[in-house]
Amino acid sequence: MIKNKFKKNIFSFLILIFISIYSVNSQNANEVLIYADEIFYDKDNNLIGKGKAKILFENQIINSDLIIYNRNSKKIIIPKNFKYKDEQNNLFYGTEGSFDTNFTNGFIKDVRILLNDGSRIVGNKFQREQNIDIISKGVYSPCSSRIKIGNFICPTWQLEGEKILHDNNSLLLYQKHSKMRVFNIPVFYLPYLVAPSPLRKQRKSGFLNPSINFNFFDTKVSQSTSLPYYFNIAEDKELTFTPTINYGGGVDSSQRFLFEYNQLISGGSISTDLTVDSKFEAQNYNKWFTDASLITSFNKNINTKFSINFDSALETSKNYIQSTNPNDELSYTSSLATKINLNGYNLRKIDDKLLVNFSAYQTNQNDDDNSSLPTVLPYINYNSGFYEYKNFSYQNQFNFYNIFRDKKTSDNAKEQQKLSHNLSFSKNYLRFKSNIIFEGQLYNQFYNTIKKDVESNRVYSGNIYRAFPIIGTRIDTPFKLKNNKFNFTYKPSIAFILSPGKSNSEKISNEDSALNTYSANNEISLNRYTGSDRLDNSKRLVSSFNVHNENLKMNLSQSYEFTDNSNFHNDTGNEDNLADLLGNLKYSKYLSNFEYNFRYNHSKRYLNQQNFNYKNINNFGTIELSYLDQKSTADTAVNEDLETLNYKFISKKINKYSKISLDGLYDLKKSINTEYGLSYNYFDECFGISLDFNRKSYTEDNLKPQDILTIMFSFKNIGSYKSSNLAVSENDKQDIRWESISIENDLFN
Repeated sequence: MIKNKFKKNIFSFLILIFISIYSVNSQNANEVLIYADEIFYDKDNNLIGKGKAKILFENQIINSDLIIYNRNSKKIIIPKNFKYKDEQNNLFYGTEGSFDTNFTNGFIKDVRILLNDGSRIVGNKFQREQNIDIISKGVYSPCSSRIKIGNFICPTWQLEGEKILHDNNSLLLYQKHSKMRVFNIPVFYLPYLVAPSPLRKQRKSGFLNPSINFNFFDTKVSQSTSLPYYFNIAEDKELTFTPTINYGGGVDSSQRFLFEYNQLISGGSISTDLTVDSKFEAQNYNKWFTDASLITSFNKNINTKFSINFDSALETSKNYIQSTNPNDELSYTSSLATKINLNGYNLRKIDDKLLVNFSAYQTNQNDDDNSSLPTVLPYINYNSGFYEYKNFSYQNQFNFYNIFRDKKTSDNAKEQQKLSHNLSFSKNYLRFKSNIIFEGQLYNQFYNTIKKDVESNRVYSGNIYRAFPIIGTRIDTPFKLKNNKFNFTYKPSIAFILSPGKSNSEKISNEDSALNTYSANNEISLNRYTGSDRLDNSKRLVSSFNVHNENLKMNLSQSYEFTDNSNFHNDTGNEDNLADLLGNLKYSKYLSNFEYNFRYNHSKRYLNQQNFNYKNINNFGTIELSYLDQKSTADTAVNEDLETLNYKFISKKINKYSKISLDGLYDLKKSINTEYGLSYNYFDECFGISLDFNRKSYTEDNLKPQDILTIMFSFKNIGSYKSSNLAVSENDKQDIRWESISIENDLFN
């Protein structure tokens, strides 16, 4: 070794000393590089680095004014303040410390740790043993902001632990005697807490954030505890198991087990959610498993032409999913479906399509009967795509279904099969500065119907064949005026549509033709029904006038029925041959959008229906208004008078972190706010709080308003804790349940 000393008043520079220290357990040399202004040996033959001393080992660095290397113990000793950067770019600060030469074992006094995601840990002592880091009297917080409370400056929230253990292999944080402080106020204590490490970038098996819920009702207190565990089965497989135990409150114990499984497969994915309720510890109860639900989704591309998907939702008792997971979309459906779909593409030509479907349903509402729900086994639909023949464009559609139920209903047969072929064709002509469209459809259908209720309290079973053609001609003539100040394009249009005047037979069960509402969008369709069990037997003339430019679109349309028994015309509440007038106006410019629609009954001289929608984005936030006014008609979708106003406001960020929102539904007929809500959200870089208040009011005197107040606290890298208080009576106001949920870190600013 060469010892070099240079006078600081002349110049200063770094001396690089290269030292090779051989590891005991390795045949290869681990190289430690030492930089310093001054390097020498002391009397005990220890290597001393002074003045801007630095040690480098692979991607790890220690900086200090004094570094000692003990050749006998093969330890790096730092007796003064220092900074240590590990290979993951985490920074450690301490007043003194020591490490072995490969940094697998070490000690730091008065440790301060800045993790690579911005989180911080402070403790009295840091001890590293292989892959385990232990911090004594540690405090963890991801907050960089500070809050001054009196003379004390603290982060927004922090976790304090007598011992904090960080497993660098599993990337989990274990805390003993953990206490959370929010604004320096203790909010909860747990003797033992396990949480994912903020350094976790990849999926790891281990415990997730636990939750403890207290439910207060009258003088009884019940409690539930959830301790989820995550299994990283493989790169393409994962399972989350969440057991929840309910106890206390003077009721027998119960348990709920949730299994969430996800798997990626070649060309698709599988996901399964299984929820099971049990009463293992209930007294005098011999039925351990009580209720369950199974939700499954499977999607796979079989090859370039075929894909298959399977979706199923099953429950052992009615309303089980509603009670266990009220936020799931399935809770709002009238029935649960189990479906298998085989989709085919480009089978014979590039735009043909095939669908083979098998469906079964299970009721999800109290007033439904499973025996009246249909089973579809199978439904097959093939669309040939478009062909060209002598300037005609045409396509073929083949359809077959077999639908049955345990018992018939007043509207549907017990069983029905349909075999249908639909030939659609069209041809365009450009004549007289107009676009002339000639189009048609020819239906050939065979039905076998079993036990269908018909008039005179009779039940029909038998076969029906029908051929049903529909043809139409439409002429569009767009033009512009010479002195066109607003750059308007005008397009008058007229269409004439013909079909047989024979009404739909009541001997055919309507399985796929849901009733359409009367609108300009479907007025020029040859068959205005969505399916083909019911067909449009109309002879009608449709006229419309459209005006539009870059910002404004206006349209008026009206039809005249030559057929007195037009099914669709009568079903949608049109009483005269001359149908109601339909109007639409859309205006869009900059950050504002406005739309107005109306339906005017010319014979009674009143608006059957009108609504407008307005949206504006301004310096304060986003405003949305929606007004609806409709009169009762024969249309089953409109069976009562309504006049309502929906309103919504979402502010832009206030002081960087806050947002407020307001929404509601006001019934102008009953002069009551049937629904309204007010919320406040605050999310900074580590902490979030959400306050949501919703009220539902009723016109009945015996029903009190229903108020729901939801409070949610969110903590970065930890999760969120939410309480929903449904306050409909004095007793219910005490019923508070805290629920632990996961939250995306992207919400934090």
